[in-house]
Amino acid sequence: MQEMETTSMKIRQLHSSQKEAMKKITEFSGEANELDIDEWLFDLNNLFSLMKLKGETKILETMGKLTGPALRWYQENLKLFTNWSDAEKALRDRFKEFTSDSQLMQEFFYIHQEENQSVISFYKNVLRKYRKYRQFITEQQVITVLQNGVKNSLKEHLIRNEKEIKKPEQWSQVVREEEYIQKRIQQQINVLHHEPKNPPFFEHTLPTATIQPTATIQPTSTNGSDDGDDPCGAKKSSTKTTFAPIFVEILCNNTLQKALIDTGSAITIIHQHLLNDISHEKLMSKTINHLSANCSTLNIIGEISLEINVNGIKTTIIADVTTNLVTNLILGSDWIQSNNVYSYT
Repeated sequence: MQEMETTSMKIRQLHSSQKEAMKKITEFSGEANELDIDEWLFDLNNLFSLMKLKGETKILETMGKLTGPALRWYQENLKLFTNWSDAEKALRDRFKEFTSDSQLMQEFFYIHQEENQSVISFYKNVLRKYRKYRQFITEQQVITVLQNGVKNSLKEHLIRNEKEIKKPEQWSQVVREEEYIQKRIQQQINVLHHEPKNPPFFEHTLPTATIQPTATIQPTSTNGSDDGDDPCGAKKSSTKTTFAPIFVEILCNNTLQKALIDTGSAITIIHQHLLNDISHEKLMSKTINHLSANCSTLNIIGEISLEINVNGIKTTIIADVTTNLVTNLILGSDWIQSNNVYSYT
């Protein structure tokens, strides 16, 4: 019975994750000056592959992401689509923009990273357009577009390493590592120079996270020494204070999870197996060992970006991924300080 309930809960979580993922796909109306149909279908197919949907389900899910003229056209032709390939081809043929090759090439060479755009999003945008023009463009030209278009704070590191960059994917690896380092440095600065600007929300938004200290008095006695250094042999007592662990319910990448808040951990840490239950970006590999509070070794295999949502308050954190954590997720000081969390003892 318990296994059936667990399976049912996992299915509900999966459906919830799929719905959240579908929300990230932009609606397509087919009107002028909108997202290119090739780019839109590329994103849609990537999501369908992750969700492992069948053809009929893809056709229906697509209708839910269409609006305006595109939706009306799709509904009128729905009976003609015997499979997903038919629907995809019909969409592409109907809404394909006919732009001259020279204009497309000019647009490609002037792609720039937007102010609030992540470097991986910028990279994917360039690669997506490159796939359309690959018969006219070399990989070296793609690297040039990436180098010229990336934000200035990353260019210095890329210039130092440009001799090692022969392919676009190598450029991606170098720039993502540098972006990660810059984020971690900024997080450390925020922790060191954090000044609370908002009232603490700990008691209101995290009611289950109150630390409850308990004191244990353990009497001990020592006998006086023969040489007279401690003639009294006074009885002493020691007080040992322990703290209950702080567990809270959060949304991690839009999936409900229980997390342990640990003021003794400088960084946020996630167990590898939890990545199977949440949607996430690609894991950046690294191999190091951390020493935990009980002096055991944590085997770190990489790091990953997580969105932590507590009652609508969202924070993006770079978390280390480990194979031997005692719990699924630990929120460390990087998250605690950035959210102005206080624990009252």
